Amino acid sequence: MESRNPLGLISPPELQVALDLDTDMKTIMEIAGLVYSAGARIIEAGTPAIKRHGADNLIPALRVAAPDAIIVADLKTMDAGDLEARIAFRAGADIVGVAAIGNEEKIIEAMDEALRWNKAILVDLIDCPDPLGTIMKIKNFLGPNSSRAIFCLHIGISLQKKGYRVSDQMEVIKRAKILAAPSFLAVAGGIKEETAGSLTSAGADICIVGSAIYKSSEPAEVTRRILREIKK
Repeated sequence: MESRNPLGLISPPELQVALDLDTDMKTIMEIAGLVYSAGARIIEAGTPAIKRHGADNLIPALRVAAPDAIIVADLKTMDAGDLEARIAFRAGADIVGVAAIGNEEKIIEAMDEALRWNKAILVDLIDCPDPLGTIMKIKNFLGPNSSRAIFCLHIGISLQKKGYRVSDQMEVIKRAKILAAPSFLAVAGGIKEETAGSLTSAGADICIVGSAIYKSSEPAEVTRRILREIKK
């Protein structure tokens, strides 16, 4: 087992590039290589991509395209947290995404597996009606192990199509930053170059950006510009 705690490699503010692509492996690897060369050091195997290509194929390929990057497997696990985390960690992922909604057992199981592998989990608060209360609840039942979790405020793609953005929730982000500490706080959902800086100013440690980068004709240049904005 590789023995590096990926959270020790994170130096906020950071950019996480989410490759939520329904396309061939070659295209995904090309984009991963471009954003990595532009300075992105957290690369996400997005849910659509990992469902299409599988953890055993996609994660090792991302490791080749972005050798020193932290690789996040966005599984959005809803059940069997230990099993799904083990599949991703065995394939080479550093962080596994677990859904906050539903039972707490899957989060505990995924965390136990992360500790065995010296890895971490991302607790995805997508669709949680009370994200702030959920952060407190999860920190309570994880106890000291919550330091191995990243909490992510997330507006999903389906709601983005209706005009919702995580950048509309600045006050929630400020409060979530306080509640999540000392854990890292990530934000995701419709983030663009012009909103990334304000999100990190509000308290986000990690800005997760997907389509604004991978749908661009110049993903490397957009990555550089977003990195400049979040690090101002």
